[in-house]
Amino acid sequence: MKLSKFFKNRRKILGMNERNLIFIRKSNHKKAINIADDKILTKEILSFAGIPTSKLIAVINNIKELENFDWSTIPNSFVLKPATGLEGAGIDIFYNRDLNGEWIRADKTKVSLDNLKIQIRDILNGKYSLNQLPDRALLEERVKTHKSFKYYTYKGTPDIRIIAYNKIPVMSFLRLPTQESQGKANLVLGAIGAGIDLANGTTTSAIQGKHGYIEYIPNTKILISGLKIPFWNKMLTYAIQAQVATGLNYSAVDFLIDRELGPLIVEINARPGLSIQLANKDGLRWRLKKVRDIKVTTIEKGIRIAKYLFGGEIEEEVETITGKDVIGIVEKAILFDSNKNEYEVKAKVDTGADSTSIDTNLAIKLGFEDIINAFDNLDLPVNLERGEGLKIKNEIFTKLVPQFPERLVDVLYVKSSHGTSLRPYIKIQMKIKETVFETNATIFDRSKLNYPMIIGRKSLTKFLIDPSK
Repeated sequence: MKLSKFFKNRRKILGMNERNLIFIRKSNHKKAINIADDKILTKEILSFAGIPTSKLIAVINNIKELENFDWSTIPNSFVLKPATGLEGAGIDIFYNRDLNGEWIRADKTKVSLDNLKIQIRDILNGKYSLNQLPDRALLEERVKTHKSFKYYTYKGTPDIRIIAYNKIPVMSFLRLPTQESQGKANLVLGAIGAGIDLANGTTTSAIQGKHGYIEYIPNTKILISGLKIPFWNKMLTYAIQAQVATGLNYSAVDFLIDRELGPLIVEINARPGLSIQLANKDGLRWRLKKVRDIKVTTIEKGIRIAKYLFGGEIEEEVETITGKDVIGIVEKAILFDSNKNEYEVKAKVDTGADSTSIDTNLAIKLGFEDIINAFDNLDLPVNLERGEGLKIKNEIFTKLVPQFPERLVDVLYVKSSHGTSLRPYIKIQMKIKETVFETNATIFDRSKLNYPMIIGRKSLTKFLIDPSK
């Protein structure tokens, strides 16, 4: 194993351990975890709380019940799953039954009654249970896929997972069955995981197992991003209600959307996997820390907080209210020279910096070469103490400002990680998003740095900053 891979895996394990210790062990009591681990008990508690769940057809508790079970009571289409299974293990979906009485899967393979009984025996013997202890087999009604997913899924029914913590949804993704996953919404088998924007319930980036990040549904020209999830606000509400009903403070709530009944909770997980982070291209840990100490008094407040903190499109509402654009920590900026020619640069937004700074070469393109040359000809000392630096900077400004009226605003004594320096402070015109404005910037050699421009807080008065962007 390469050293870099070793440290990458180690960081991942440490991250999982921190999440488990802080957000699961401390947040979820054993009683609540036991509820989530038992699908039957979960259904009972959710039903009592008035939260819709997938319909339970039958429960087979032991071998004797299996042998005496009346299979004529079972519809042609149903779902088989263990009561305490983990990560989709042991789940099988049957879509129809042929004339010989065999049940048909999504991939058109068939299962006889004898083989079905073997599968159920495996479940009863604990093959798929959390601790390999004896288990029970659930037979559930198969949910009919909502029309919104008609062209996005292969055979099976997509599911939506919402992770909630402290009564606040923090991350979500959609799992789409594919031919590779045999019609199951299981990422390990090759299903698609698509991140969901919490603000508006639309899909963003998507990942599919060994294929990595993808843009289109396999073998089609259908974009995965931009799919609007129906009943989005209702599912956010149910996710928080399920937390309250079960006593879980940290949970992953899995939904199916029936074309007639709407969203149904099929499972609650107290130990959700981390693939949701890959689908969203974002870490879960910082989100959990962000909401850990927030007091949530109502479900509506929990949803508003989630949309504001973690929603990519909620900024439109914020912009409407404040009249200011919401920008991220890296933004495209357009700078104008005296002839209104445009120069596009990628700039880092840094609220820790007092002033904006642009690279020397960029300043030359904007027409400030004469100021740079005049400054260079002064042969200035470097790493000056503050008192001496302030004295010299005043002398330089007095000498140079008559040569460059209005364009040279000041000379600044700057202390940074690169040491101390004296820099020309010039007036520039720039544009971020649709806002055009004048601001001041220092000139500095940034050729060895990541960004040719740093936008400091004095230039950010017309904007709101979202550090998650």
